[in-house]
Amino acid sequence: MHKVLPRRSSRLAILSRKVGRLGVPVLVIAALAHHAALITTPQLFILLALGFSLGAFACIGAGIALSNLWRDGGSGWRDASRALLYGAVALAPVAGASVELLRHPLLADVSTDIETPPALPPLVPGGALRPFETGALQAEAYPDLVSRRFRIAPGELHAAALNVAGRMGWTITAELPPGLPDEPTRFQAEAKSLLFGFRDDIALRIQPDPVGARLDIRSASRYGRHDLGANARRIRAFLDGLDATLLEAYGVLEPVDDDVEPEDLPLLAPGEAPRRQGPPPMPASKPDAEADADPGSGTDPARLEELPEDLSEIYQGDDAVPPGAPAN
Repeated sequence: MHKVLPRRSSRLAILSRKVGRLGVPVLVIAALAHHAALITTPQLFILLALGFSLGAFACIGAGIALSNLWRDGGSGWRDASRALLYGAVALAPVAGASVELLRHPLLADVSTDIETPPALPPLVPGGALRPFETGALQAEAYPDLVSRRFRIAPGELHAAALNVAGRMGWTITAELPPGLPDEPTRFQAEAKSLLFGFRDDIALRIQPDPVGARLDIRSASRYGRHDLGANARRIRAFLDGLDATLLEAYGVLEPVDDDVEPEDLPLLAPGEAPRRQGPPPMPASKPDAEADADPGSGTDPARLEELPEDLSEIYQGDDAVPPGAPAN
């Protein structure tokens, strides 16, 4: 008579499968809650650490279980394989972030003007404006991100920039709309990352220029010292969208290089604008302060944040408005 021994079952494989099954829902729920502003970003970091830890435990446990099953035999191959799959899905964002961490420099604040970048709102109400201290590193890492000059009025460029910002899903938080054709303009916006809904701040500044208008844009992360290249990609995508919008509205209207002198180009006559080949992207005139805001425009003045003091002092050169002097 032969004695039949019970078949060995891997408890570690079963435990790894159960733990790995929890990791993915934790990450999904955390991302959805942060997108809906139900949790703060620090709370999101805690949930992300929990989800990634569960995924790492599932992968490590599944690897050990598979090694033991290969050596000693038994059941649990399916559980270990599922645990490995769950863990790999949970750790996929970590793998992607690791690749971007190696590809991009240690930057979390990027601007097309590294000397006098557009001002960003403080991180806390009533706090100081955020300094810009990474100009030398950015100039080496992103030499293509420089100021752009266009042969159109600042108001027209402001309208096109708002159009592109709306297409990219940015939320306008403050705006200094155009008034006279040669007046500078600004707006501030908030952008969210697609995966986990991290919120970044954007400041765009348009100044009068001898050839038309000069545009600068700054994008900065609210948390962390490394943005994984997100701010540079956002600025490049915005500039590409702006070129496409201006091409649709004005035809061939290439940006002017920063090293081109004004006398090398024919200046626009007063009131003259490039011939349009289509409708303008957005109205360029200053909206009536007493007119009702369009509920679908996304820039209702009643919903705009209070503009910081720096928005009343546009110029940075010799023609700057002296402190205490009334703004135009």
